[in-house]
Amino acid sequence: MLESLNITRQAMPRIAAASLLLAQFACADRIDYNKGASLTGGDPQAGKEKIIRHDCHSCHAIPGIPVNADARGPALNHWGRRSTIAKKWPNTAENLEDFIEHPDRMLHGSGMKTEMTMPTIKPADAKDIAAYLFSLE
Repeated sequence: MLESLNITRQAMPRIAAASLLLAQFACADRIDYNKGASLTGGDPQAGKEKIIRHDCHSCHAIPGIPVNADARGPALNHWGRRSTIAKKWPNTAENLEDFIEHPDRMLHGSGMKTEMTMPTIKPADAKDIAAYLFSLE
């Protein structure tokens, strides 16, 4: 069959490597700062810095931000495409900002375990963090 496709056995590893590389780019998260800013009114680039400052990346894998190898929380990739927050609330800017500020309150009684407590996140921080997350396509 390889002969009918005019592909040599020597070319197969290169073709496989190229296919793998293309698949990685096709699945990679894109970051659209304009989208995040328009949905929230926040500053996505400041949000990226605030994610690091508030240590969100110690538990969550977030594209564009180094992650702790022991991350226990859910990955937040493709956030801009998600329809819900914690499978319970519509994924709107208002709900996400509230969740970022008060995850313990929003998850209380839901049966979902949370170790998240965010006493230092102010409304402006939540808006910027939400802007960054909504930038993730």
